[in-house]
Amino acid sequence: MPGKEEISTLVVIILKAQNLHNKSFFKQDVYATVTLNGRSLITQIKVNVKGSQHPLWDDELQFPVLKDAVKKHRELKVSCWAKEHKDDMLLGEAKVNMTPTVKSKEFDEWVPLSTGEAQQGDIYLEISYYSNAPVPKASLLAAPANLARWPSKLSPAERLH
Repeated sequence: MPGKEEISTLVVIILKAQNLHNKSFFKQDVYATVTLNGRSLITQIKVNVKGSQHPLWDDELQFPVLKDAVKKHRELKVSCWAKEHKDDMLLGEAKVNMTPTVKSKEFDEWVPLSTGEAQQGDIYLEISYYSNAPVPKASLLAAPANLARWPSKLSPAERLH
């Protein structure tokens, strides 16, 4: 983008969801959308066909954070949807404040989804914040060559099941 300097990258991994509300008799085809503070970068995660109430995605999204919008990019919105023939049905949504993640550089938690006042399941997010600032000379040897995932809090057996 001309005139807009990218100062960092927010990496979001949509791992899985659990206990989603099933609004029909049949298994629902579930997908998720992610928005970084209302920005037009809405990304649809692949549909988990017959994922029903416990879909599994393990999809990674990368959002650039621009210098002129740093204070605005503090909220991540995630929504789960059931793919329908006419209009897709909202199963639940959540907003996550990114300020603590910017400070700690990582977020690895179950996030409750809701529609209005009622909780409608949970979604597991792994979020990493990578600054584009130059690495201090004392830690040049430890700097990674690319954006690698932080280790998950979930065990390998729990992660993709």
